[in-house]
Amino acid sequence: MLILLVALNWPEPWIASEGIALGLVLVAVMVFTTPWDNLAAKWGIWGFPREKYSLRIGYLPIEEYAFFLLQSLNVMLAVRLLFHFFPDWQTGQETDIGKWTLICLGVSVLPWAIVTVQLRLLRRKTGPCLNYAIHLAWFLPVIYAQWVLAPPLFWAHAGLLATVTAAFGIYYTLADLVAVRAGTWFFDEKQITGVKLGGVLPWEEIAFFFLTSLLVAQSYLLLLPPELR
Repeated sequence: MLILLVALNWPEPWIASEGIALGLVLVAVMVFTTPWDNLAAKWGIWGFPREKYSLRIGYLPIEEYAFFLLQSLNVMLAVRLLFHFFPDWQTGQETDIGKWTLICLGVSVLPWAIVTVQLRLLRRKTGPCLNYAIHLAWFLPVIYAQWVLAPPLFWAHAGLLATVTAAFGIYYTLADLVAVRAGTWFFDEKQITGVKLGGVLPWEEIAFFFLTSLLVAQSYLLLLPPELR
């Protein structure tokens, strides 16, 4: 997938601001996702058979870290490619972050704190079966914050975001279905709800692919200069 996207993007010259946006997203992905994934592996929500990886850093194989970057690169290159093939999707939407936007973002910390407490209470009541589902909540405040900061931008590109999110959500779901069946990694049956695609892939894992694809696409859009989006 990455090779194909690179080849299709190759004829279109890159400018510095695109590279900066791409690099910043990759750094953010590594900083944000590394503790999330390590915690899940530490808690045993998922694991990796020793014979399936070459080297481990923390609780994760290096291949898992590479996946963060590869998925993000694929999503961003797809966004860039869609802008190239569908130039009308480039609206030039400005991002106006004013005082009231920041106030709304600050005030929303309280309800998110309440949600966090409620999720912890729910986890205690239901036991470990919701661990993976609740762990996904890690991503929701960031997606929410981006919409508070730039709702006109994301509404203007709703079609683009939906296309990229659906495409890569489905692609990685199918790829992961094959990988789990091959024993590349496994899930703790006690920490998932038990609803699975093909009797193998938990719905929580599928949701992860859609959420992260959306988050990467939004982040890239947010960091691109207006003339490129």
